[in-house]
Amino acid sequence: MATKVVVDPITRIEGHLRIEVRADADRIQEAWACATQFRGLGLVMQGRDPRDVWAFAQRICGVCTTVHAIACGRAVEDALAIRVPPNAELIRNLVHGMQTVQGHVMHFYHLPRSTGWTW
Repeated sequence: MATKVVVDPITRIEGHLRIEVRADADRIQEAWACATQFRGLGLVMQGRDPRDVWAFAQRICGVCTTVHAIACGRAVEDALAIRVPPNAELIRNLVHGMQTVQGHVMHFYHLPRSTGWTW
């Protein structure tokens, strides 16, 4: 017998998300995800120079801008078979590390207080 599980809403900073899963025994047969907020960033990026898309991708989330920009840059590099110099990779890793520290401060100290949630 199929089991249907619905998780709605999954709260996120940029709108809510609904997840539905239909499973038989221990296997997922079908899964759906639906975001209730359409912002159209994919449409905004269409037709743009791939080297400029990182600036739009980082606006996907108001908290984790750096990781979206870095992921977009890496995706463009992979698609165009671009190899960055070792020093550029080192700088990118340092920026990513700084974002990790900033993200921890944001998620542990700022966001709980701004949403009214406490430990």
